[in-house]
Amino acid sequence: MGTGSSTAVLVLDGGPVVEILLEGDLDLAVAPLLAPVVRQVLGDPEVRSIEIDVALVSFCDSSGLSALLNARNRAAERGVALRLVRVGPRLERLLAATGLGRVLGVSGCAG
Repeated sequence: MGTGSSTAVLVLDGGPVVEILLEGDLDLAVAPLLAPVVRQVLGDPEVRSIEIDVALVSFCDSSGLSALLNARNRAAERGVALRLVRVGPRLERLLAATGLGRVLGVSGCAG
């Protein structure tokens, strides 16, 4: 279970590379927040890559993983690369254990 903190989503527009910062819990509450942000970012034809910064993520469950995977799939459909950056040890272990590390573009993740 999460710590009860909310999730914040912030988009930094950088032209062809857009950074999305996530903070807090990646749980059941994140899908309604992340999906429309990713749709909006992908609406810009100049975007070639999305980096999701998860350094401030304190908790992630299966709903959070699903939201990240859905974002990656939506980006791939548009030919846009999506990867996670600044992945902490706890989330990296979860991604490796589930096999989603490579799928979500986490460098050095065995999963």
